[in-house]
Amino acid sequence: MTTKVEALQESLFNRLIEDLDDPIKCTPGLYQVVRGVINDNKRDLDSLPSNIMEELQEKLSESVPFKFGG
Repeated sequence: MTTKVEALQESLFNRLIEDLDDPIKCTPGLYQVVRGVINDNKRDLDSLPSNIMEELQEKLSESVPFKFGG
């Protein structure tokens, strides 16, 4: 069961990253979903490959509602 959940989680992250690249899908609602996923998975985010996290942070930092800082 865990592998199915992990596969769904990976797919969700990948889709959210793809949607952040799509100007039509890149809406305030999407930002809320991304923020919720990040908040819900803070403990697990450290286990994600660094390239996925870097890509997500880069996309979010380019978006007005998100600010990453020290």
